[in-house]
Amino acid sequence: MIATVDTAAWLVGKSFDCAFENFAPRLTVLSPTEMRVQATLGETNIDEVVKSAITDVRPGLVVVNWTEQNGNFVVQVQDHQNGVVHNYARMADGQVFCARGMLAPSAPV
Repeated sequence: MIATVDTAAWLVGKSFDCAFENFAPRLTVLSPTEMRVQATLGETNIDEVVKSAITDVRPGLVVVNWTEQNGNFVVQVQDHQNGVVHNYARMADGQVFCARGMLAPSAPV
């Protein structure tokens, strides 16, 4: 049997920006199961709290997933040690959005 621990504890209370080519969402981990997502996409502003799951892969490397209110399902591989994020999303309209970006800590808003 594998022992489990609260793997998201080190991220709770922290905010970070994911800088992709066309947009830069800010994520704030509120608890091991909730995250605030803030982003501007053209004329659309997103600011919502979502249910999330965070899994440690190794120190500083996590896999995070969440579903937004509009139905977008997002999975990210976040490498906090190297400042890199890989984003894989199935949009509510069926489109797939994959991107690699920079990951940087920010002040919670």
